[in-house]
Amino acid sequence: MWNKQSRYQGQSNVPLSDTGRMQAKILSRRLENEAIDLIYASDLDRAIETANIIAEPHDLEVICSKSMRELGFGIWEGLTYDEIINKWPESMKKWQNDPLNVKPPNGETLAELMERTSDFLMAVAKNHPDKTILIATHAGPIRAILSVLLDLKWEFFWKFKISNTSLTIIDYDGSAHLQESDAFIVTINDTYHLQIENSRA
Repeated sequence: MWNKQSRYQGQSNVPLSDTGRMQAKILSRRLENEAIDLIYASDLDRAIETANIIAEPHDLEVICSKSMRELGFGIWEGLTYDEIINKWPESMKKWQNDPLNVKPPNGETLAELMERTSDFLMAVAKNHPDKTILIATHAGPIRAILSVLLDLKWEFFWKFKISNTSLTIIDYDGSAHLQESDAFIVTINDTYHLQIENSRA
């Protein structure tokens, strides 16, 4: 519901809405015949519930990790942009100008997000060679991983549209750090399953 209300969710443990559960079930149907070996999730409830819905047809147990949490927005979480800019105009301006190095009050920087998510992805890929691994996470970590892989300036971070229950697929073996690897992107923000379902409605 915070997505719909344009509130900064970050690491607040906001549950899935009914729409989110329906979208997760649609994605689960799309993936039910795919060969998935392991399923990881951020340890926030909205990601865990999404992962469990996907895992059910595969009879897999979801492995939770704090490393794949959303970017921490600290005391700004639960607030809209207008509420934040009205109460912390200087802090918001500093963060907007350099989010790579400046963190929201009690939050984290983009550099910290990029480091923890890319390190996690490398470890998981390296520990499970030749496996297909699904990770249920959030838009921020997906943008962070793509930014590291493509060695992008932080200004391009929000240029990726990442929709709820979309699929982003990366071919990566974990033998080198993401930025220095020969990993490649198969797809970004694939929402074909949602479009098909809407066409049937």
